[in-house]
Amino acid sequence: METFQKMKPEDLSPRARELNCRSAGVNLHDHLMFEFAIRRALGETKVFDTRYLPALRQGGFQTVVTTVGANSPCTCNLSDHLAFGCFEQIDMLRQEEAEGASFRICRNLRDIRAAHEAGKIALILAFEGARALEGREGEESLVMLRTFYELGLRLNCIAGGARTVFADGVGDIRAAAGLTTFGVKLVEEMNRLGMVIDLAHMTDRSFFDVMEVTGSPVVVSHVGVQAVCPVDANLSGERIRAIGKNGGLIGMEIVKTEIQKGAEETGELVTYDRVVDHIDHIADLIGVEHICLGLDFDNFPLVHNVFRAMSPAPGSIEGFHTGIPKGDHMLNEPSNVGEAYVISEYLCRRGYSDKEILGILGENAYRILEQVLGE
Repeated sequence: METFQKMKPEDLSPRARELNCRSAGVNLHDHLMFEFAIRRALGETKVFDTRYLPALRQGGFQTVVTTVGANSPCTCNLSDHLAFGCFEQIDMLRQEEAEGASFRICRNLRDIRAAHEAGKIALILAFEGARALEGREGEESLVMLRTFYELGLRLNCIAGGARTVFADGVGDIRAAAGLTTFGVKLVEEMNRLGMVIDLAHMTDRSFFDVMEVTGSPVVVSHVGVQAVCPVDANLSGERIRAIGKNGGLIGMEIVKTEIQKGAEETGELVTYDRVVDHIDHIADLIGVEHICLGLDFDNFPLVHNVFRAMSPAPGSIEGFHTGIPKGDHMLNEPSNVGEAYVISEYLCRRGYSDKEILGILGENAYRILEQVLGE
């Protein structure tokens, strides 16, 4: 891999530094619970403040949507009881919140503002995949959805990698199946409650079925575009235009597999400049106002290759076999949440206006959160 010198905060241009200071700072997809839950289980205290707050502050984030489970043991605290794993992760966060940690679990815009006024990170709870909401086999009950809603769940990715009773994920793309009748009920109830619908990882038919049913704007919290990186998980032009028509939002990640095809295996240098190619494509199709950040960072020290460290079997995650990555799957810059301060610099260099950059860094996400979660 070629030699590369990362930018330090002091290396940014005055304009980029000033935009970072003004930024609303939203990350629409975060995986800190992968490691947080292990550290709490091992007896650590003040895990958030010690392990994650410094990086979030340096990266410029004030609001973070963090997954608290839902699909495989990988995302449910290593439990084979999916709902219990989610309950346990939420309980761990609530314990640390009660102990005075520098975050607040937020359910609406009022909570988010209160967190910021108190100098705390606003945390929004999310599921990546809805298997924990399925309830008892053979019974179409939304009890689990409403129960997790009462516990603070505000964003739900309806399919992870594979098939659920609600819809199909991209791992089952060959089936060409879409939203089930139960899935329609789930979408309608999420609309009624005021929950953000996340269409990451869905097949085409599942995606467009949801678009027909939902009465609220949707998000794809972490993704790239097929025009730049032709992989099944990325968005086609048709999907992008549908999101624009819906008034929704697309979160840009820092995972190589969706940004530069094959780079994870080859070790090719990939920086945020390549992500801006994805941003350019979306902006040309539907406008910059539909773009935000969803970094999808999961490469923590205790779970340095999540496919190996936390999956129920090597190379299995979210219900299907993905194979074991052969290299580091994060960008070279930024390679973690704490380096996200460089994003403004990359956007400045590519000609985006101050208003457009501030929108991408957070203001666009706040628009959707306010519209869906309410005051």
